[in-house]
Amino acid sequence: MYFSTLLALPIFFQAPASDAAATSPAPAADGQLAIRAVERMAALPQPLAVRDWAAFAKVYYQQILNPAAAGDGFPAVRVEADRPGFFMKSYLGGPMDGESLTCLSAVAGARLAGLDPRDLDGVDYVARSKAWYDPSTGIYRHRVGERSPEVSADIYGYWAAIQGMILAAQYPDDGDFKQQALQAVKAFKAIAQGVGCPDHPNFDGLGWNFATQQPGGRSEPMNRLGHAPSVAWMLLAGNALTGDKTLDDYARSTMHWYSKHPGRYELSHVMGPLVAARLNAAGGEPLDMNAIFNAWFGDGAWAQHTWQVTAGRVIDGVTYDGLDGAWWGTEGGFYAFTMGSLQGPAWLVPVARYDSRYARAIARYALHAANSASYLTGLGLDAKHQDHSAWKSKWDPKNMLFYEGLRSWSPSEDRKLQPYATGDNAKEGWFTGRGRIAPNDYLAQKAAWIENTPANISLYMGNHIGYLGGILQLTDVAGILSWDCVATDWFHPPAYPTRLVFNPHPEAKTVVLDLGAKPVDLYDTVQKKFIVAGRKGLYRLNLAADTAAVIVSIPAGTPIAYQDGRVMAGGTVVDWRAQ
Repeated sequence: MYFSTLLALPIFFQAPASDAAATSPAPAADGQLAIRAVERMAALPQPLAVRDWAAFAKVYYQQILNPAAAGDGFPAVRVEADRPGFFMKSYLGGPMDGESLTCLSAVAGARLAGLDPRDLDGVDYVARSKAWYDPSTGIYRHRVGERSPEVSADIYGYWAAIQGMILAAQYPDDGDFKQQALQAVKAFKAIAQGVGCPDHPNFDGLGWNFATQQPGGRSEPMNRLGHAPSVAWMLLAGNALTGDKTLDDYARSTMHWYSKHPGRYELSHVMGPLVAARLNAAGGEPLDMNAIFNAWFGDGAWAQHTWQVTAGRVIDGVTYDGLDGAWWGTEGGFYAFTMGSLQGPAWLVPVARYDSRYARAIARYALHAANSASYLTGLGLDAKHQDHSAWKSKWDPKNMLFYEGLRSWSPSEDRKLQPYATGDNAKEGWFTGRGRIAPNDYLAQKAAWIENTPANISLYMGNHIGYLGGILQLTDVAGILSWDCVATDWFHPPAYPTRLVFNPHPEAKTVVLDLGAKPVDLYDTVQKKFIVAGRKGLYRLNLAADTAAVIVSIPAGTPIAYQDGRVMAGGTVVDWRAQ
């Protein structure tokens, strides 16, 4: 991904608060804590139009994982009987490739969406995913057959290992995945020890070399301080798998280091708040959630780390908040990428289960992320404000496929089209055979050929849609979304079904929830009390204006106990912060 140095365009500029303002916020009357970046987001997205991402994701994967799919750029996947793994196009307008970013995200995403990737169009994508495992290092790698001892701490290195762990969590009865996950835990324990955990950690590096047992990795300067949460999450998952309590100690020391050396880039940081919240819930020396949230959203260290979540971004009355990507700091623009934008809620929503003080802030951000994601497909943008309008009108009329990202202005020299859905492939000429396009020629080239191709339709980005669609349910009230707090909390402690619900409207609303066929007792961790007993079927939940609820569904009549500041039901924690 490439972004160039541009001239100032101050109408988009909104500098985050300085580091001096990073003190913990005072709780509101209901005990809720603010996240300052989220407070810059509009109370309601304008216009408010959240797609049914759960239904969308199923249709999406059925199309892109079909080896016989027809259309310009399709099929997007190829399976060869005599070769391990499978191949997918990173860009629909490019060649077949085998990037784990593209391939493994589609398998995990399809599972989250409710499909069975063990048998899609006659292909067992789960079994074929095991080809990305590298027994020499004990982790999943970016491409099948990769065996270099040097692993970068970025989306081409550590992230592949994380994807392997996610597959192991999704298929806990698969012996291969379990053994691979145990080897990955050993690998990341060695990394943590190698950089000084638990006493003197230092994650200011680019990755790890398993042969030399020294730091190493691809030169990606923006990732130097952003990848500590990746290691911490692997350690946390490792404790859940093995019961090795020292792994939690390593994870805690990693996150303490990170809270003092914040950074963010692409996906290496996304699990930070979840790791911190789970460690805080377990007890021990508390981690600074405010500092870690600020790093997650790109506040505080913004001058050094130009990667953040869009907040307070309004163009011609339309909000573009909740998107994740590069920020052209002194120029005021942004380049929001689809991958991080779709992944973000999956890692932040589970935090509300462990620390409901942030329920309102997390839900408000997640609403914006879900609303703004439509622009990444071109929906809501006219033909002038996206690369492939002509191609989409013929081959993707329902806007089911994603651009690589959304820029605050077009790649043209005059930047007159604001915002603009695009990607790097056409501009850089990576797979087009036409060479790099100069800014002063971009719109002419768009008219000549770009708009009739899928050059910047990005599967390595869009294949992450299951992480959004798999945890989101629409309700009968526009803007009130129901989020699954458990589905993407990989290797979590025992839990009952838990939903995050938020009313962003300026007046009270009543929303209908489906409690299922068996009677349940409902506990709200925000209010710290049971709100209904022995109910099933449809239930009408009243929500005050600008209020969130974290609703835990407990089998009716389960014995309740209060222990160490927690509410327990049948031995399972219901509320981690009952006091």
